[in-house]
Amino acid sequence: MKFPYEPIRGFRDLFGEESCKLAEVFSRSEELARRWGFERTFLPTVERFALFAAKSGEEIRRTMFVFKDKAGREVALRPEATASVVRAYLHSLRGRSKPIKLFTLVNVFRYDEPQFARYREFYQADFEVLGSSSVLADAELVTMLDEFYEELGIDHVIVVGSVKALRGVLEVEGIRGEEQDRVLHFIDKGELEKALELVRSKAKDPERASRVIEELATTEGGPEILEKGKELLGEEYSAPDLLSDLEKLIYFLPDDVLKRCKFKLGFARGLAYYTGLIYEVKVPGFPVSVAGGGRYDLLTQVYGGEPLPATGFAIGLDRTALAWKRQCKSKLEVIVIPIGEEAGKEALLVQRKLSELGFSSTLLDEFKSVKKAFSYAASTGAKWAVVIGRRELQEGSVVVKNLERGVQVKCPSSELLDCLLKTL
Repeated sequence: MKFPYEPIRGFRDLFGEESCKLAEVFSRSEELARRWGFERTFLPTVERFALFAAKSGEEIRRTMFVFKDKAGREVALRPEATASVVRAYLHSLRGRSKPIKLFTLVNVFRYDEPQFARYREFYQADFEVLGSSSVLADAELVTMLDEFYEELGIDHVIVVGSVKALRGVLEVEGIRGEEQDRVLHFIDKGELEKALELVRSKAKDPERASRVIEELATTEGGPEILEKGKELLGEEYSAPDLLSDLEKLIYFLPDDVLKRCKFKLGFARGLAYYTGLIYEVKVPGFPVSVAGGGRYDLLTQVYGGEPLPATGFAIGLDRTALAWKRQCKSKLEVIVIPIGEEAGKEALLVQRKLSELGFSSTLLDEFKSVKKAFSYAASTGAKWAVVIGRRELQEGSVVVKNLERGVQVKCPSSELLDCLLKTL
């Protein structure tokens, strides 16, 4: 009998560049956790099926690896980490001072149809903040996510919303429990018409409810869309209450992070336990989100525990590595340009210094004209050009130009980092 050597469908062996990229993303997530004060924790791969069946949402319940162990207990391979973190808190951490910030790296399992960037076993970096009801905790997490992808050099957009808006409308219209979860599930899957059909069949005011839900689900943009949301929801749906967490988040987020956020008033995500702010990271040209999270203030109560506000996110490490591989070739940051052969040695020293500082750089030695060198440097997509000519050699200086903004300064070569930052 010939033994099959290939992995089971949906599972993978990883070697070479794929393995290296994934390992690097693992390492970067661990460093992110350390810098932002998260405690490393380890969780079991196998949990009781009931843990996930209780509140993990319609889709995830249908796509789990579920089986009976030798004692006859119904168990499952974990499909995500948040439920396990909450279980671990209820079992071991209730007496700790709050908030508790936990980080774990896990392999998770879902019985999905395998396709590009969708596997039956994949890896996540999970960050959870337990015991904080402040939107500032959500702002911290969104800022962390942005920092993670900025440091990898991956172009990204953070799509932000709040399920409070949709759930609030549905609650007023008498649509609760599993029916409410089904409406959100359809919206998350892009099946808006199915969601509207369900709303029309169950709402107290079918025409008004379906109109508002449809407009919420299709309204997106910058922070200014909150005014449209208030107008749309009005007093009938208590607009200030439903949108207050989004307003606070916009206030707390740093301006540069806010520029990379897109707000969707009718945003929904697959897990049914979300209660407030939700977000996910999209990479232009990549077909699926690479990370996501949100607030889940009621999950401890689902498991019989006392109320505990909580929020968190997970980074899809496999997807992030794939997206990074697609983009990394174009992420050159600095072009070093020696004008004349005598500047070559100093240029090489500058390039080495840039490498030590963590910048991606390359050396151009075929240009005698600064103008032509700048023109070529701009065409590469690099952010900066550093020029060293005869005068700079004599002065011990460099010329730094921000190629995106056109800002140019001269400074001592010993102050290169400060010089680069001045032109941002």
